[in-house]
Amino acid sequence: MLKRTISIIFICVMLSGCTFKLVYNSLDFWIDYYLSDYLDLDSQQQDELEQGLETALAQHRQQQLAVFHKLISALQTDLKKPLTAEQIANYHQRFTQAGEASALVFVSPIIDVVKTMSPSQVTASLQAIEKEMTERREERLSKSPKQRLEDRYDELEDKAQEWIGRLTKQQKQLILSLAQLQLQQSTMFQTIATDNLSQLKTILKQRNNAQFSSSVEQQVKNILSFKNAVYQTQLDEYLSQRFVIMKQLNESLSPQQLRHLQAELTSLRKDIATLIQKK
Repeated sequence: MLKRTISIIFICVMLSGCTFKLVYNSLDFWIDYYLSDYLDLDSQQQDELEQGLETALAQHRQQQLAVFHKLISALQTDLKKPLTAEQIANYHQRFTQAGEASALVFVSPIIDVVKTMSPSQVTASLQAIEKEMTERREERLSKSPKQRLEDRYDELEDKAQEWIGRLTKQQKQLILSLAQLQLQQSTMFQTIATDNLSQLKTILKQRNNAQFSSSVEQQVKNILSFKNAVYQTQLDEYLSQRFVIMKQLNESLSPQQLRHLQAELTSLRKDIATLIQKK
């Protein structure tokens, strides 16, 4: 539930133009919509959630959008020269921190409602989460390693082309390397997802505890920042390898691709500025 909620919060960032602004302006609705798969709330709880998410969206618009606007502006300046792996790692950290702050704004009203849930509601939520995880695992295992790699490559290729335009053969090979790297770590990621669910079960059982809110918030931060006590060394190595591939991809950009990327970032930055002004 936490991971999917976080994903919905940031899905609009992957969009552009009117779609971005439309999704952001109704983000409270979409979070509520997707949460309905996991939270079976009574009318009072539902009203509290809707009001809380509406307030959270207003708060996020006032406090967090400017952070992303500033980060994108800084990135555009640095992109005038090829980025180093260290710069890419730094931007990863800065955007992750901004993402954590954004996620916590929207998670707060969800926490408030979860505190009021009955044991039977919590059990139903956990069962819904486990069911989806099982379905996703079965879907993944039903595909051959080759098909999983092709699917992941296609997703990454589509995203890359949205940001930089048509890819060269060299760039397609880099995208393939990134897809292979991610799939090589799929077992670790699935184990971490299972561990996250186990921790969520424990946290939800303690929702009347004074530390409940901080425990959920820490779980959100761990998911976003790739933190896991057991697999941290492996996760750090994965990120390091990813940054190297991203550096190579950045170095391979043609002047035309750089203009395309800058235009996309400018469009996104202007959309954010418009949203900030419409408080």
